[in-house]
Amino acid sequence: MHARTYLLVGALTKDLTKDGFRYGGTVAYAGLTAMALGYSVTVFITCSRDEPVHEVLPGATIHILDSPTTTTFRNQDTPSGRIQQLLAAARRIQPNMVSQAFYSADIIHIAPVADECPWELREVFLPKGRLVATLQGWFRTWDSSGMVSHQRVPPEQLAGFYAVVLSLGDLDGNLAYARALAGVVPIFVVTKGHLGARLFWQGSERIFQAPKAQEKDPCGAGDIFATAFFSALDQGHSPGAAVRFANRLAAFSVSRLGLASVPTASEIQQAGILLDKALPHTSGI
Repeated sequence: MHARTYLLVGALTKDLTKDGFRYGGTVAYAGLTAMALGYSVTVFITCSRDEPVHEVLPGATIHILDSPTTTTFRNQDTPSGRIQQLLAAARRIQPNMVSQAFYSADIIHIAPVADECPWELREVFLPKGRLVATLQGWFRTWDSSGMVSHQRVPPEQLAGFYAVVLSLGDLDGNLAYARALAGVVPIFVVTKGHLGARLFWQGSERIFQAPKAQEKDPCGAGDIFATAFFSALDQGHSPGAAVRFANRLAAFSVSRLGLASVPTASEIQQAGILLDKALPHTSGI
């Protein structure tokens, strides 16, 4: 039996930390997580050709859009929230660059972090199947010095996505805005870090508490959550069961640094018990 397929579209990122550069970005965290969950992963990634993408994502089928620069962030965590500066942005992925070979993936995950995925990409994939997304890059803007701030996106822009995951921070803490966005997406999740996640589905809201965890590094936890959530939906589980599964894997992830936070086989097995206990939903993605 062939593995189900997972396509990711977005940018590789380099994060400037006190210890130097560290590779990341949704495509990296989600790609590694999807492979750990048993998917055959293809990534269409924009970055400098010099970056060691095959080392970051061993085992994935990789298509690189050669860019003069790699998307690079400087992040500073403060008591009042994260201060983020965009130091460089990679080339944008235009719709005419998308190969028809990508259309048949079981999960098509659009994952912008800094406007590298234009809105038109949604139109390329919409006729081909159901789309999922982590859209933090569409809710960011930055000034001439690269200082990142929030921007609002009209809710209708999310029409056509089947499931979307965003953090409450992406939405500048605005739950009313989250509800407006959820009105155009069948399955919408707002994550809140160690506080868990809020699921919007079939006109209702439900809060799921996150398991307690010893946090070393929250970076990438939201991407791991989203990938686990989308995979559980793809396997036919209900959105509620999918959130529990994703919450558990995200909680495991924060105990490790950087890309080492990707779930292990043992952690997936432990979290999978939550799915085994739940009744299958059978709708899939």
